[in-house]
Amino acid sequence: MPTESSTAETSPTGRAGDRRLPAIVNALQQDIVFGRLKPRERLVEEELSERFVVGRHVIRAALEELGRAGLVQRRQNRGAVVSDYTAEEIDELYDIRVILQQEAAKRVVLPASADFIRELRDVNDVYMTSGKNGDLNSASAANDTFHQLIYGNCRNRQLADLIQQYWTKTAAIHCYAIAHPALAEQSRQEHFQIIDAMERGDREAFESLCILHMQPALQAFKAAHGGWISRMAGG
Repeated sequence: MPTESSTAETSPTGRAGDRRLPAIVNALQQDIVFGRLKPRERLVEEELSERFVVGRHVIRAALEELGRAGLVQRRQNRGAVVSDYTAEEIDELYDIRVILQQEAAKRVVLPASADFIRELRDVNDVYMTSGKNGDLNSASAANDTFHQLIYGNCRNRQLADLIQQYWTKTAAIHCYAIAHPALAEQSRQEHFQIIDAMERGDREAFESLCILHMQPALQAFKAAHGGWISRMAGG
């Protein structure tokens, strides 16, 4: 007969469920950034508990983590919902991203080392292959890693952490490009240009590309979602 401690260890509502927390957070994050969960959509703990076969305390912890990342919000009388942003808020978020990434780009050591360039090219190869194969989750993860590597090399951990925070807050926007072939191809080509500028030590081109690279997905997202953005702005 299993003891109480062994039951807790293997039960989906016990420690085994707790160990699944990172995977649950990642699954929900992917659902949000790729639009499978829509802005303002309710996240019902009981339904998610059944979906992932874990206790509600694990789901609650996952929603709290997503809330700290800016992907989930608590609304009065509604509980947890997928975050939404007005057009003004989106512009403000991207203004901050521009400020942070411009400063980081100035601090990145150029020309980049051969080992660092090789690492960027390897990650970008995964991004390209995953995108062309339709594996959006892997493409998204590789894209995240590509940008984390670059801005993590700005020699200021606090600045790199801030960039990561706003990267996560705007995930649904910059991931929009990954699911659209033309935008995804443009993104891949811009990655090559960024790598080449870093390898040459062309700081002017590198700094410019770091900012221009943000714009296509942002403009396409705003154009495609103008309807619900306008409704959100109105209340």
